[in-house]
Amino acid sequence: MARHSSDLFKNRSTTQEFLFSPSDGIIDVGDTQNALTSRDNAAAPHPNAHFSDMLDRQGLIHAIDTHMASASSLCAIAVRIDWAAGVKVDNAKETGIPEDGVISIATLCRAHKGTWARIASDRFTCVFPHHTAGDGQVMARELLDAFPDAKIPPFTIGVAAYPTLNYTRTQIVENAEKALEHAGFFGPGTITVFDAVSLNISGDRHYQAGDIAGAMEEYKNGLLLDPADVNLHNSLGVCHGVLKDYNHALSAFEYAIWLAPEEVMPIYNKGYILLLTGKRKEALTCFIEADACEPNVFEVIFHIGQTYIEMGATDKARPYLEAATLANSRSGPAFKSLGACLDKLGLTKEAIQAYKSAVKINPGDAESLSLLGRLYTERRESLDVASVLCEQSVRLSPDNGLFRHRLGHIYLNQGRLDHALAEFELAAALGHESQPQIEETQDRMMASKAS
Repeated sequence: MARHSSDLFKNRSTTQEFLFSPSDGIIDVGDTQNALTSRDNAAAPHPNAHFSDMLDRQGLIHAIDTHMASASSLCAIAVRIDWAAGVKVDNAKETGIPEDGVISIATLCRAHKGTWARIASDRFTCVFPHHTAGDGQVMARELLDAFPDAKIPPFTIGVAAYPTLNYTRTQIVENAEKALEHAGFFGPGTITVFDAVSLNISGDRHYQAGDIAGAMEEYKNGLLLDPADVNLHNSLGVCHGVLKDYNHALSAFEYAIWLAPEEVMPIYNKGYILLLTGKRKEALTCFIEADACEPNVFEVIFHIGQTYIEMGATDKARPYLEAATLANSRSGPAFKSLGACLDKLGLTKEAIQAYKSAVKINPGDAESLSLLGRLYTERRESLDVASVLCEQSVRLSPDNGLFRHRLGHIYLNQGRLDHALAEFELAAALGHESQPQIEETQDRMMASKAS
C-alpha cells in the first residue's frame, strides 16, 4: 500500500473535545474555507441613525493606526449575533442587521469609549484603548447580561488584547476574530479569550486549505503562548511530515509524547513516520503502544494489520484488519487489505467477500476489481463475471501490465485465444513477464488450426 503523509493524525482530541453538534451560529470545522474570506468581503454598514459611528473593517484598522496609536494597551471584542437565539430583527430586511442586537453592541462600545465596525453580515468588532483582556471579558459579560430574559444570550464573543507576542496593534482585530472562531465551538452565550487553542484552530483552517506554511506559523505562535500544548506539537509534526521533513516531524512527535505519554495521536504519528522511513519494526511497536493507550482507533489498528502483512506475519494481521473494517465500514483500503490477508491465508471465499466490499465502496478501485477477477478464475467459477471485472480494471488502468496479464489469463481459460494473445502481448509491452503465456497461447492457436 502506498504511503501518504496525509494519513498522519491531526488534532483528533481537540476536535472531539470541542466539536459537538453544530447549531445555527456555530462554525462548522469541516468547512475547509478559511473564515477570513468572509471578513474581507463584509458588506459596508448601512446608513442608520443608530449606527452612524459604525465603521467598516478598513475604517477600524485606520482608527487603530491613528487615534489609538499612543495607547499602550488595547482590547478587542469580536461579536457574532446568533440570529436563531431570538434577537429582534426590526429593520433587518432593510439594513441586513438585527437592530436590537446591534444597538446593545453600539451602546457598550460607546459607554467604554471604544471604536466599532461591522466586519461581516453578522459580525462586529469593538476596540478599546487602555484596556486589557480582563477588561474585555468584563465588557463581554455586560453585553451578554443585556439580554437577561433570553434563555441563551444572542451573542458569541471572542476577546483579544495588545500587546500579545509580537503581533502589531492592527492584528488585534484578526486575533479577536480567531478567538471568535474558537468560541464558535462552544456556541451562543460564551466568551473565549484568544489563546494557544485559538491559534491551533486557525492553523487547522490554513492546513485544510493547503496552506502548510501559514498553518505552521500559527502553530509556532501558539507554542509561544503555551509551550506544553500537545496538540500544537502534534500539529507542527504533521506539517513537517507533509513536507517530508521527517527528522523534525519525529522530534515534534517525541516531544508531544514526553508531554502526554497517554495521548494516542503523537504515538501513532511517530510510528507512521518510522513506517515512511522504512523502519517497520519500530513503527509496529509504536502502533501497538498507541492501541494500548486507546483501543480500536481505526488508523491505528489498520496500520498494525497492514504492517504485519508487510512483515510476513499474515496470521497476526487478520484480527486487526477485521477490527479495522468494523471500526470504519466505509474504508475501501481496509477491506482491500483484509482481502489480501485472507488471500494469503488461502481463504479464497472470504477474500472474495472482502474485495467485493472494497469495490462496493469504491467502484473505481481497479486493483480490487482485478484481484476479484483473479480469485474467480482460480476457483474455476463465474469466468464470465471474472472477465467483466478484469475488463473494467483494464479500462480504469490501461497501462497496468499485471491487470492485462490477468485478463489475458481469463480469456485463455475461456478459449478466447485471439483476445488472450492480444492482452498478453500488451502486458509484456508494459513490462510484465508474460512471454510464457504468449508462447502457450500461440501453441494452442496452432494446435487449434491443425485440428
